Amino acid sequence: MRTADAIIERLVEGGLEEKYAKIILALCGQPPLKASEIGKLVSISRMDAYNSLRKMKEMGIVMATLDKPMRFTGLAVPDVFRQLIKKEEASVRRLQQHLDEMNEDSLIINESINNSDEPLFSVIKDRHSIYATIENLVQESENHVWMMLSKWGILHMMRSGIVDSINDSLERGVRFKILADIGPKTIRFFEQLDSRIEIRHLENQSQMGFYVDEEVGIQIVQSESNPTGRGKEDTALLIESQDFMLAQLELLKVQWNGGVDFVATKARIVDGLITEPLKLNLGEGSFYKRLRGLISEDSGIGFTNAILRRPGEPLTLGISAASLGQLGVDMSEILRTVGQRIGQELALELRDEVTDEKFWKKLSIQWRNLGMGDLEIDSIPPSVVTVMDSKNCERDPTLGSILCHMDEGVLEGILIERYGFDATASERLCTSKGQDHCLFEIAINSPKAHTD
Repeated sequence: MRTADAIIERLVEGGLEEKYAKIILALCGQPPLKASEIGKLVSISRMDAYNSLRKMKEMGIVMATLDKPMRFTGLAVPDVFRQLIKKEEASVRRLQQHLDEMNEDSLIINESINNSDEPLFSVIKDRHSIYATIENLVQESENHVWMMLSKWGILHMMRSGIVDSINDSLERGVRFKILADIGPKTIRFFEQLDSRIEIRHLENQSQMGFYVDEEVGIQIVQSESNPTGRGKEDTALLIESQDFMLAQLELLKVQWNGGVDFVATKARIVDGLITEPLKLNLGEGSFYKRLRGLISEDSGIGFTNAILRRPGEPLTLGISAASLGQLGVDMSEILRTVGQRIGQELALELRDEVTDEKFWKKLSIQWRNLGMGDLEIDSIPPSVVTVMDSKNCERDPTLGSILCHMDEGVLEGILIERYGFDATASERLCTSKGQDHCLFEIAINSPKAHTD
């Protein structure tokens, strides 16, 4: 009887790596095993075991099941030798063919550099196989896992059963980040995830991918549109390329910075509140040069706060609106942006109103309760909005034209949230200019389909 060491030695002489030979012996007489279990048997890491088994599968000396996670079985040792012999015979035939071709065509042989770090790409078909592979990668993860999930991606992930593997990896100190398109129908699945997983919402995020330890990634290139389908035609690309991973992670970081924190996303979807920071544009150019210009215009005043408090001009927080404008700070645009946020939240409060008629009726009541006057619209959605008895301008007529930009923003925010319209509201009549009512005209810039 041959000893295990003697068999390993002969397998190595036959062209196998010693690590592969040990795996062949470890699988002898065993039921199908996971990559992690095989790694323990031969004292290698989970990732090393998974990569080795994948390559051995390509060589035809191990076979993989479709279990979750994937399990592997090996050929009997004699069959392994037969497979190696076939491989060598095929190699000899190829070499002979190349030699014959070179002799026949008098080919000029140029030296080329062999890149041992050549990227590896392989296609995985069927959702079951894709997520079984993802689960194996998660089990082998050591540092960091990024996940990009499209609208129904979280549903596929939860049904695949890899959450237990994610939780095990969290216990080992692996960090997880998920960038996803989160909606009212899927938020409950995200709430079920471990709180140590960082989650951000990115609207219209359609890419699906899983990227592990800056070494390997799975890019899902085709996924069945039906969220409850079996995904028999789903297709993914398994990528082992350092250049690809570096580029992909740079893109991920940019998209991550543009995402919304999960707590803020939940507040919006569940409570109808928008709590993320408001992004404001305060102008461009050198504020220092602008300030120097203000000083030169008021020679003799000097570098004092008097520059920003000019008599007879509307003040915002004690500062002249005109001076703010000269510094590049447009208060009307800031208030318009704030108004858009308010309008979105007003519409979110009434998001459960299915019919537009009831929505606008209740919105008119809300508008009046906020002291913004009586709201009248010409159609649904409106193109002309009239506001009677608005008190905004009466409180401080000098601020009327500025505060009215907030009302414009409120109307724009309502249309953005309710209909998905990119709209511009422009005030044509204003009480601050001696009118008895305010009148706004709505221009729809780019209507788009409103989902959910």
